[in-house]
Amino acid sequence: MRHRIFLLALAPGFLGLAGCGNSGKGNVQSSIVEDSIEEIMTLVLPSIPSTISEPEDKAGFIAIHFWDGLDFCDEEKVSDAEFMEQNFVDYLSIFPAVMAADRQAAFDVLMSRSAVNPSARAMIVSFGEKYLNHPDSPMKNSEYYSDFRKSVKRQAR
Repeated sequence: MRHRIFLLALAPGFLGLAGCGNSGKGNVQSSIVEDSIEEIMTLVLPSIPSTISEPEDKAGFIAIHFWDGLDFCDEEKVSDAEFMEQNFVDYLSIFPAVMAADRQAAFDVLMSRSAVNPSARAMIVSFGEKYLNHPDSPMKNSEYYSDFRKSVKRQAR
């Protein structure tokens, strides 16, 4: 057991050294690819105004403005199911710290913004079903799901 922990502690150093074997441009190019992939996979969280000081208000602000960095008319991004799903899961992961009224507002904003792109909206609705209502989902939450469904129905009118 001690050997495994020791090896795990050394692994990042060995990986870093292995990456140093390439010279010059190869490292720069590799870094750019990794950075580009990281940017594509997650949305940038909104900046919280300095006037918001309470943790639950900060969480609410982030939840409500989480999707501000995504143009739902950008077909390349909204048709990328992996990108959308990862960001939806990240979005839901904020909710335990969000007050109920802000959670409902956040769902309303998401459904309103996604209404401009029916395929993106349908994808989001399917993710909501999958993560908030499926019995095998570790994120299953009947309260969140109820709020989500209310927002879906309100925006369908």
